[in-house]
Amino acid sequence: MVAAACLTLGLIELRIGLARPPRAARLLYSLSAVAMAGFSGLELALMRVDSVADAEGLMRTMDAALGAIIVSLTAFIWVYFGTGNRWLALTVPCLYAIGAASDLVPGSDMTYRTITGLRTVETFGGATFKIVEGVPNPWNAFPYLAALMLIVFVADASVRLWRRGGRRRALVVGGSIVIFTLAAGVHSALVETGILRSPYLFSWAYIAILIAMIDQLNEDVLSVAQLTDELRESERRMDLASAAANLGMWAWDIVSDGIWFSSTARAMFGFSESKPISFVRFLSAVHPNDREAVNHAVEIALASERGYYAEYRVPAPEGQTLWMVSRGQIERDARGKPIRLRGVVLDASARHDREMELQQLRSQLAHASRVSLLGQLASALAHELSQPLGAILRNSEAAELFLQRAPPDLDELRAILADIRQDDQRAGAVIERLRALLKRSSFAPRAVSVNALLEIVAKLTRIDSLTRKARLEIEAAPGLPSVMADPVQLQQVLLNLVLNALDAVEGVPVERRTVTVRAEFHGEDEIAVAVVDSGLGVTPERFGRLFEPFFTTKPNGMGIGLSISRTIIEAHGGRIWAENGTREGATFRFTLPVATGSGPS
Repeated sequence: MVAAACLTLGLIELRIGLARPPRAARLLYSLSAVAMAGFSGLELALMRVDSVADAEGLMRTMDAALGAIIVSLTAFIWVYFGTGNRWLALTVPCLYAIGAASDLVPGSDMTYRTITGLRTVETFGGATFKIVEGVPNPWNAFPYLAALMLIVFVADASVRLWRRGGRRRALVVGGSIVIFTLAAGVHSALVETGILRSPYLFSWAYIAILIAMIDQLNEDVLSVAQLTDELRESERRMDLASAAANLGMWAWDIVSDGIWFSSTARAMFGFSESKPISFVRFLSAVHPNDREAVNHAVEIALASERGYYAEYRVPAPEGQTLWMVSRGQIERDARGKPIRLRGVVLDASARHDREMELQQLRSQLAHASRVSLLGQLASALAHELSQPLGAILRNSEAAELFLQRAPPDLDELRAILADIRQDDQRAGAVIERLRALLKRSSFAPRAVSVNALLEIVAKLTRIDSLTRKARLEIEAAPGLPSVMADPVQLQQVLLNLVLNALDAVEGVPVERRTVTVRAEFHGEDEIAVAVVDSGLGVTPERFGRLFEPFFTTKPNGMGIGLSISRTIIEAHGGRIWAENGTREGATFRFTLPVATGSGPS
């Protein structure tokens, strides 16, 4: 009965101990229980032995089984308590090994130097059992010393564990080992000295120890089961909260390539609740045009500590396209190898739609601002067009006069036609620039040459600067690369800043009216453009409101020019600000990121 109980307990803990990762304490318990199951069978066989030779073999085998029990029990306390003294722990198996060495001598074992015979003893109920009699072996003192050192080791480890707060574990496990080991040792000594006519009953004492040990081990199992229930309940609550926030959670086990998705996340991607998900299957749910970007974001997260971030589209079963925003963080092992990536995914389709609507509204407002801007340029543009048209008219009249001559002067006519063509092209260029500025189009960034853009703005504002008797200077650093921008919107920003600067210098003497447009490097990845005027500057109380909508310092201003300019620059990934000069005037400056892979423009 004891052997069956020990074997059952040992097999149960063996199954739990072999789980991933292996649990050393449960494996040691299993070894100890199985060894005790074998020892119990040997105790029963010794009670029914028929010959001295068989008794000698059984005694040696029992010594080996008892050694396995003592070693596994010592190791269990060392691992399970984590408070034992190393030298005491090593002393226990060493002392037992010294005593067990006598089993190597033929005709003797650790208990008896020589077995002289077997005695049959009858119990009160009429049952009989055999008792071994012989000459005691002096080496038998060592296993008793080993048992005594085991008691000292367990007691010391229990006291230390008690002080650390593990009182129940120290009391139940440590106390049972000390009490029942002491009781089994005393009983065995009384049997071997002949004082007590009884078979060995060490297994009965040890099963109490096993029960105490498994009680604490199973308390951990019950705690894990309770924690599992709490985690399930927590997961249900998190699912409800994430569903309310339209937020899904996921975790990718990189080693096994298995991805856990919460119920909300599975619904977002159209995954069933039972089907397993791998990284390849997840990637197949992403829009084909976004898979490379998602894969690249994962590679960056695996290779650095920057974390995972990606925005991508997911085709929905209803034919819609959802926009997802996903964030995650890498977990690494002790060697720094990535083992898990956890994160959240948010359905940002509504936000993306609002951003598109906002972009359209910004585009419409920017178009209205450009129309307003043209009102300020109207007289200058009329003068810009009247010059080439007037030149064409005069050249046409001169050509008629030359044609009336006999013979006509063909060389003069060719020169006149060349002038007409040049003036026509000049007028066409002015009209084309107007069309581009008036054209209402969506945000379309591309690589734009900063130098070419400055030249266009200089041409558009040349007449206006001459009318105001101001000097317009363009300074561009050599070798400036292109920037990624919408040329029409960027032209609008420059025109607005230059015209504001021309307005600012009207209040100073003519000889000091200067507006400088300067383009230069701003770090390694940005270009800075500054519009500097020699006006009176901006008062400190107005600086904080310059870029607010409908705030203006002009008597007839609309107050949307600088606000639109800031919106355009920020949409391009740059920033814009204003500052007063050290001596006079103000400077409006903005930055733009350099186009990827661009060279000097």
